Amino acid sequence: MGKAPKLVGTGFLTVLLLSGTFLTGCTKRPDPDQLSQLEEACAAADRAEQTVREREAELERLRNELAQNQRTLQDVNREKASVESRLNALRGEMQQTQAEMDRVKQARVPPPPPTNR
Repeated sequence: MGKAPKLVGTGFLTVLLLSGTFLTGCTKRPDPDQLSQLEEACAAADRAEQTVREREAELERLRNELAQNQRTLQDVNREKASVESRLNALRGEMQQTQAEMDRVKQARVPPPPPTNR
C-alpha cells in the first residue's frame, strides 16, 4: 500500500507541472507581432493563390495555342502531300511526253543532205 499513494502523488505532480507549462504559454489575445505575422502570411497566401490562377490561365492559353498549331500543322502536311502528289503526276506526264518526243525524232527520216550545184 505504500507504493500506491506515492504513485498517485507523482502522477498528480506531473499533471500539475505539465498543465502549468501549457497554461503559461497561452494568452487570451495575440500580441501585435503575431497579428502582423498572420496578416503577412494571409497576404502572401493571397498573392500565391493569384499567381497560381494566373499560371493556370497561361497554361490553358498555351494548351489552346498548341492545339491550334497542331491543327495548322496537320492542314499544312495534308496540303504538302497533295502538292507532292500533283508534282509526281506532272513529272510522270513530262517523262511520257519526253519519251514520245524521242520516238518521233527517231522515227523521222533525216532530210537529204544539201547539194551544192
